[in-house]
Amino acid sequence: MGSGDVPGPELREWLAAASDRVVDYLDEVEDLPVASRTRKGDLVRMLGTSMREEGVSAGELLREFDEAILPAVTHWNHPSFHGYFAITSSGPGIVAELLAAGLNLNAMTWQASPAGTELEWVVTRQLAHLLGLPEGFAGAIHDTASVSTLTALAGARSRAWPDLDRDGMFGMAPGRIYTSEESHSSVEKAARVLGFGRAGVRRIPVDDAFRMRPDALARALREDGEAGIRPVAVVATLGTTSTTSMDPVVELLGPVREAGAWLHVDAAYGGPLAALPEFRPHFTGWEEADSIVVNPHKWLFTPVDCSVLWTRDPDELRAALSAVPEYLRDRSGGAGLEGDLGEATSDLMDTGIALGRRFRSLKLR
Repeated sequence: MGSGDVPGPELREWLAAASDRVVDYLDEVEDLPVASRTRKGDLVRMLGTSMREEGVSAGELLREFDEAILPAVTHWNHPSFHGYFAITSSGPGIVAELLAAGLNLNAMTWQASPAGTELEWVVTRQLAHLLGLPEGFAGAIHDTASVSTLTALAGARSRAWPDLDRDGMFGMAPGRIYTSEESHSSVEKAARVLGFGRAGVRRIPVDDAFRMRPDALARALREDGEAGIRPVAVVATLGTTSTTSMDPVVELLGPVREAGAWLHVDAAYGGPLAALPEFRPHFTGWEEADSIVVNPHKWLFTPVDCSVLWTRDPDELRAALSAVPEYLRDRSGGAGLEGDLGEATSDLMDTGIALGRRFRSLKLR
């Protein structure tokens, strides 16, 4: 029966032909120009915007892929691609993406996807162990570090104003997020989405190694506190985009704790280095953070997209993000589990802003 829309034997042919394309591409990518030679609008002009009146064969789709799509690709897999962060895929990761697409499940709740829910707990625990993080962190997979950071800062905002989910931010005293001059643009974007605005982000000066200065952070927190501005969160970066600098997290802990702020560590880029014992000292103090993000799709041979967010207290994220209508309530009838098994079987829809969730944990396995 196959997928229902294509007979099984025909689907096998399609998959075999597509697999050949992928293998051929990876074998030959280094012979291609790194950057696409297409001009803006070329693909739109070639394909048009009118819907096809009839279906097409697999051969026609693959020809379109060869003639229209590939020429418009900038080849991130090219060994000479150095424009942005490297992305690292792998054979097992590609196969896992195929299997996940075939299953086509939605890992929003345990009932909807026991495998998607529990495997996510397993692989994020395994990755935390690899990076030397303590057992207390609970992990969830998002698409990118921008969403992971947004999610973490939503938790920070909820901690600062526990009644916010009921009352909203209107009429509240101003709050602020602190981060270095070198931090990622996602911090500002998250602040804008969460209602802090650009004025709600205070950029902290850096030292000669482009690291956030603890003395400058302490002064900023003190000044804002005296001015009636609530310090909500500090975002430290381990591996900045422009310079790969590593903020001195252990030296930032004192000012952060004194101000009662949430500490989020953006290790999306640099985090995988913690797997190497000789680099572990650069990460001293991150185990004291309230949340940490690491992107396996950068250095850990995992296809885009895959970003892991760990939080020290997942209940704080649930308080900020959980919204369970009647049609999503657990009706499994089983008794609730406690401890790690209870966390491992909790609904992933409560750990982020998305309800629909791809089966990303399979490629991280």
